[in-house]
Amino acid sequence: MKKPLRNTPLTDAAIMLAASLAVLGCSKAAISPVQASSAQTEISAPRASRIAQALAEAEEAHETGRNESLVMLVNSLRASGLSPRDEGGVDMLDTWSRAAGIEASPFRGRLLGPAYVRGELAPGEVWRSAQTFKSGVPSTLAVSHRGAGPVRIKVSDQSSRPVCSPVSSREPQCRFTPLYTQRYEIELVNEGAGRAVYFLVFD
Repeated sequence: MKKPLRNTPLTDAAIMLAASLAVLGCSKAAISPVQASSAQTEISAPRASRIAQALAEAEEAHETGRNESLVMLVNSLRASGLSPRDEGGVDMLDTWSRAAGIEASPFRGRLLGPAYVRGELAPGEVWRSAQTFKSGVPSTLAVSHRGAGPVRIKVSDQSSRPVCSPVSSREPQCRFTPLYTQRYEIELVNEGAGRAVYFLVFD
């Protein structure tokens, strides 16, 4: 059985990397995936996976009062162009910014960067949603979670054919390039024995 995702304090190196990104105003065109998190993960990990992990770390920092780490994480997450998938929904970056005393930046729109969804799942609970992906455009979905878990991800096309259903792992992800522009069904399921909080990143 997979062990729950463990959130650990950021290393000094990770904090310095995130601070450098914030000062330089790093954009998506540069190496803008969240450096604070990537210092603790494999370089080959997709940007969506690094962002998903950083979101979980930011929430942990917020809940445990590690303000310095939270500031670095929020600044680097903003540098990636990250925004909520659903317009009008709660933006955790704004929530964390207010808690850390950071001036909130204006909403810049989905097209400038990846998007995320935050939610909670009871043991055995399933969350489903649909998203349109464009033909020929490589796409990555990644999940991080806190709590019991694991949270599994499955993506199917509009004919219910599976596109990807990765085996349970520490950082579940799904990478694919659609042959046709169509809507895909995304399914998350909490396979653990306790409640899990998840972040799903679209990139």
